[in-house]
Amino acid sequence: MPESGRCAVCGSDGSYVVLDDVSMRGNHRCAVCQSSMRYRHQAEVLVSLYGQRVGTLAEMAEQTAFSGLAIYEPGISGPFRRFLRGLSQYANSYYWPDVAPGEVHEGVRCESLHNLTFADECFDVIITSDIFEHVRHPEVAFGELFRVLKPGGRHVFTVPFRWPFDALSVARVDTSGPEDVHVLPPVYHGSPVDPEGSLVYTDFGMDLPEQLREIGFLVAVHHGYRQNATVVAERPT
Repeated sequence: MPESGRCAVCGSDGSYVVLDDVSMRGNHRCAVCQSSMRYRHQAEVLVSLYGQRVGTLAEMAEQTAFSGLAIYEPGISGPFRRFLRGLSQYANSYYWPDVAPGEVHEGVRCESLHNLTFADECFDVIITSDIFEHVRHPEVAFGELFRVLKPGGRHVFTVPFRWPFDALSVARVDTSGPEDVHVLPPVYHGSPVDPEGSLVYTDFGMDLPEQLREIGFLVAVHHGYRQNATVVAERPT
């Protein structure tokens, strides 16, 4: 269990902050940028894919080879935006049901992952961090990301995996009809806009890579400490 080190997001050195009643992957936070273990692992994977002799996301964002890429990051929380939002081809979005897709609300573009308004093959990199467990039909959203990625583009993402890893994904909600029907007790995670939290639709298992391959992705899973895993889904060239 890491107690200290160099943060792969901001580059600061020191002891990590341990919080009570927080999951392992969401704990051991950088004292400077607040990146948890899962964010640091995701940053390490991104740097291994796109960095040139650097060790942190902050350093990589200053390199021409990376800063010139078209990058899309859905969501409005997390530490990466601080370093990526100034890049010339960086796009950010959030979904508000009462805002038209493609319109800007409170400075952020509104997009539904089920039906993105972006053109085909327009992004080199898509980054999502613990978002897809909250998507009602995740297979549709994964397909949309495949559509908007350029050939050779990658979706680098995290979702919660329980430890030890489950073999199969489990739907917590029956979404076969227009209304949600809970088949397991409802679980909510923290939301940046809803005090009640975001409903978890899916507990993902180790069959997720095969589900992504059926869409057409090439898939690699990078494992970190215990339940830390970052998935890289690449659209073939």
